[in-house]
Amino acid sequence: MEIISEIGINHNGDFRRIEEMIRQSSSAGADYAKFPLYSSKRVFGDDSRKQNEFTFEQVERIKSVCDFYNIEFFASVFDEEKIEWCEQLGVERYKIASRTVVADPELCNKIIALGKPTYVSLGFWKEEKLPFGEENVKYFNCISEYPTSCLSYKDFEYSDKVVGFSDHSYGIAYSLYNISKGAKIIEKHFTLNKGMVGNDHIGSMSFVELRQLSKYGKEIAKISESAK
Repeated sequence: MEIISEIGINHNGDFRRIEEMIRQSSSAGADYAKFPLYSSKRVFGDDSRKQNEFTFEQVERIKSVCDFYNIEFFASVFDEEKIEWCEQLGVERYKIASRTVVADPELCNKIIALGKPTYVSLGFWKEEKLPFGEENVKYFNCISEYPTSCLSYKDFEYSDKVVGFSDHSYGIAYSLYNISKGAKIIEKHFTLNKGMVGNDHIGSMSFVELRQLSKYGKEIAKISESAK
């Protein structure tokens, strides 16, 4: 069982905070630190999230910090330029956000064609058939509600293709439940302080929750596997 610590936009544009989030994510047991790489105007139609955009030099620095703390850097990319950045930096895998699956399938195909492990969230996907059939693509169950209310919970199923759960709920209970159902990868937003200003902090996991998810999630995964 692996954990993706989604740094997301919870750094609020503060690079010292980014470094501390990476350090804590590694210390608490996460396997990956993930960042969204986008142009605010391209994705959201305005500059409302411009403070969370990065230059190539900043992304290069972020990857160096991840390397120092022995946690793998990768990203959700939202345009071709960001793919080029990631290729220059030698990233080993990619994430495709559920909004991109619907809004920009051409970009998705360019990412998948690189042949690297690619995780695709299904939050906005409404069809029964999975969107891509390539062998390097794996899927994450996801509820695109931020934060996710317990009234919106679903009893997801897992398979050789659908291997992960992207969790936007409060706390870690729903993540642990999905691990018991067969999820092999958990992706969840991380924050240094749930009381900070910003939409994502309240539904993100703290250092203590990440440590608990790492410990108990791996124990549950072992029990679930041995009980089959």
